[in-house]
Amino acid sequence: MSWPKMVSALYLALALAGCGTAHPPAASAETTASPDSNHQQAARAQLRAVVRDQSFLDKLPESERRSTISEPLSGRMVILYLVDDRGAARGAQASDLVASGVTREALRAVVEWNLASLLPDQVTCSSHAVTEPTQRHYYETSRLLLDKQWADLARAGTVVVAAPSNDTLIVACNPTPEILQKLEVIVQNTYPQAARPVSPSLLTWSKDGWRALPAH
Repeated sequence: MSWPKMVSALYLALALAGCGTAHPPAASAETTASPDSNHQQAARAQLRAVVRDQSFLDKLPESERRSTISEPLSGRMVILYLVDDRGAARGAQASDLVASGVTREALRAVVEWNLASLLPDQVTCSSHAVTEPTQRHYYETSRLLLDKQWADLARAGTVVVAAPSNDTLIVACNPTPEILQKLEVIVQNTYPQAARPVSPSLLTWSKDGWRALPAH
């Protein structure tokens, strides 16, 4: 008997021998995912994060503000973790971490992975030029959380961004004073009216992450 047939016969014998037991043999994790595992994977894929100005968090109802998972990012900016169920987003809570099997310590990494998949086009720019996304995405300024992409971009020089609202992210590499002035005007005109404000200042990438640029 050939080796594949011997293996097949052995599996069949084991299966028949187990028919009389009270508990069926566990399915292989490599071939069949359990319902619980599928549920966790689906819940994990819904985890997101957005960047907001502290004023946005302060205006949330107290009960929502207390239960939503958040953390400081830089200056006035905070990270709000969300659950996005097919476009309907709400604040992520402790019960969502349980449902997704994600620890609080691992949440940021999981969210970064999901955002990188959601926003596949990496930000690029050339010296003394400005790059603005072609479409205004709800999660546009969530790109600020993709540290590796910004660190890679900053290897070529200074990176400055204007992120006055959630759907506006303008990037400048090695900007001239004129470009910085133009970006400041955009922020001044957009931030005060933004429904989902992010930063009233221009931001620059450093080895320690984002920091606000002094106004010119």
